[in-house]
Amino acid sequence: MNRGNAAVGLGTAGADAISARLPALNDEALAFVARDKAEHQARTWLSGVLWIVHDGHLAFARSLALELALITPSMSGSTAFDRLARGMLERPANDLAAVALLRRSQPRVARLAGDRFEDLATGETRTLLPSPFASATSDGVVFGRFAVTVDGSAIATGALLPLDQEGLAVAQGFVRPQVRGLTNPIRCADSLFRYMVRRGAAAAGWREPEPELPFDPEHNPLDAVAANWALLDRDPGPEEFAQVRALIGVQPLLNALISVSIARDAGAQRLAEAYRRIAATLIEFMAAREAYGSSRFSLDRAAAEVDAAIKHGRCGFATKALFNELRERARLAVGRAQGASGDLDKLVQRIRALREKTVEQGCTEQEAMAAAEKVAELLDRYGLSVSELDLRKQSCEGIGVETGRKRRGPIDDCMGTIAVFFDCRVWAETGESGALRYIFFGLPGDVQAAVYLHDLVALAFVAETTAFQAGKFYGSLFSGDRRSATNSFQVGLARGIIAKLNALRCARDAAAGGTSGRALVPVKQSIIEQEIERLGLTLRRLNATRRKVIPDAFNSGREAGERFEYRPGIAGA
Repeated sequence: MNRGNAAVGLGTAGADAISARLPALNDEALAFVARDKAEHQARTWLSGVLWIVHDGHLAFARSLALELALITPSMSGSTAFDRLARGMLERPANDLAAVALLRRSQPRVARLAGDRFEDLATGETRTLLPSPFASATSDGVVFGRFAVTVDGSAIATGALLPLDQEGLAVAQGFVRPQVRGLTNPIRCADSLFRYMVRRGAAAAGWREPEPELPFDPEHNPLDAVAANWALLDRDPGPEEFAQVRALIGVQPLLNALISVSIARDAGAQRLAEAYRRIAATLIEFMAAREAYGSSRFSLDRAAAEVDAAIKHGRCGFATKALFNELRERARLAVGRAQGASGDLDKLVQRIRALREKTVEQGCTEQEAMAAAEKVAELLDRYGLSVSELDLRKQSCEGIGVETGRKRRGPIDDCMGTIAVFFDCRVWAETGESGALRYIFFGLPGDVQAAVYLHDLVALAFVAETTAFQAGKFYGSLFSGDRRSATNSFQVGLARGIIAKLNALRCARDAAAGGTSGRALVPVKQSIIEQEIERLGLTLRRLNATRRKVIPDAFNSGREAGERFEYRPGIAGA
């Protein structure tokens, strides 16, 4: 084979130096690839194969998955090479020329013969320039990335995959007479790579003695956990469950479910059982967090991902059946403890009724404070009739509160104080849409009360802000200053509400002493902490945002927040 040394269009003197940079720049571009998605792609290609999966096969699948990720554009249309080029302005000329070739390259089906390149989708022939990738391939039909230089020559910019007749037939399925070139190069690459991985052709030269386990426990966290669980001669303990909690997510769950079939087909029954138990544990954690109000770990979304994997041939219906079985078991396991009393249910229903009536009517800040005091009284009265044993029979509850906002606002500063007022915990999470969401977590009655108070505070923000905007000060401002004034007022309102709630809580604790239901607060906190630890949650304290304010507007808001007027209509609802 003779590839020649022509470098027309690149400059003969610098052609070798430029092409020599292509492998290194390919490696650099991998920094802009989502490795977890590539790993998932490799596993889906391997799903359902009936022959033994060796290290070589998995490595081959991973290399092709990374190649596919390099050429797949993002939602904005940019590839990993485009993102690499943005940070290379100060790089040497050879690097800039090489990355320009990478950005122009496209997947092609070609016949190589010496220094002759023939595109089998278009029929055009070109001069093939030397490159490390072309030098590593024999003459014949190949699939891979090629770029066309300014003078019309072709150069291989990525690894080339030799095609047999069956592989060529797969590629020809993306050739249409009325379309110049491949109809969908990315889909063509996906189909070809999947065919080659599942056939196991290119892995022939990589075959090694079959390892004890089929995957890569040294480098992949999921495989590492599965390898550990497969060697256990007992049920997993707290340390093993902690390893799984660190993996929680829709994609790790899907990978675990698919890996069950891969390991089973490979004859590794203990490993298959380990993946099944890991999948079951992940589903239990996700079901528990979902039941506690979290939307980040949706099992409905996981079900949709399984359906999509089946549709695209990445797994079989047995995977969906396994998912449904494990999900139903988790659903039965998650729920309120049997020890919940009728009195607790009555309390929860009463708080809910009070919440619905008040929210429906709307309220001012003073009314919100009065209602909060009333609910606190109900909870303390309930606490008088509950023993520590009864309290420990209760299971925690979580309720999610949607904000509809992607950015924090002044009202968010109140969340921690609202939770503390009713002996709860609260944390923020970001949904798939990017919207901010809060989870109030604690014992059932306390959580219902905290959500109720949140709703009252939200209504108070609306009522008080409306009143401020109808006032003389707001009306005297230029239109460009009114937004800042509203924000300053709400910052002050939040500070006033926080101060008022803290004062009410101190008065409540002082009045209760150590003889009422307030004496059980430490017990509540220990129950909550244990449940948070069981869920594997790691919470980070978020400090209140420092904001610049207009003093007059801020003071008006703080005064509104500190006012208190008892409203019997709210308390008696």
